[in-house]
Amino acid sequence: MFQLFTVPLLVGIALTMLATPTAGLVGLIAAGAGSIWWWRRAPHAGGVVLFVDHGELRLLSSDRKHEKECFALDDVDVVLDTKTIQRVQEGGSAIPAMRFIDATVGPELDTARIVVVGRGRRVPLTEAYVAHMDATEWFGKIRVFLRKSGWLPRDEREVPPESESVPSSR
Repeated sequence: MFQLFTVPLLVGIALTMLATPTAGLVGLIAAGAGSIWWWRRAPHAGGVVLFVDHGELRLLSSDRKHEKECFALDDVDVVLDTKTIQRVQEGGSAIPAMRFIDATVGPELDTARIVVVGRGRRVPLTEAYVAHMDATEWFGKIRVFLRKSGWLPRDEREVPPESESVPSSR
């Protein structure tokens, strides 16, 4: 969003200073239109849109033009795909070159992404792993959305095995 406003403004100021105010205004408008065109064509985050229709969960692309996957709502399970990482931390030296020499491995951090499982297929909702806390928050929101559409988690759907009848003593 910053580029949408600053690039046209800088082009307009530069043309005003180098040429005339009219050229600056024309440059501002042209650069603004070019920035908006460039921003709309740029690929955005590759997430998905969840859509429930007639007992089916449809995973649509973020622009809602392409259907990525379709599952029967009864076959769907939502899980977290967790990965533990350790980041490299720079040293504390005032000399920039020495920071890399004194680098250490940081503590373990959990990252996660949400995966929809159904019919033997696993479809991650995003390619990127995010902070575990953020993934857990969205995990809960997705489960609430699906529950409102009539979905039950797999562990709640399963019927417990019938208890064996104990012969009564007379």
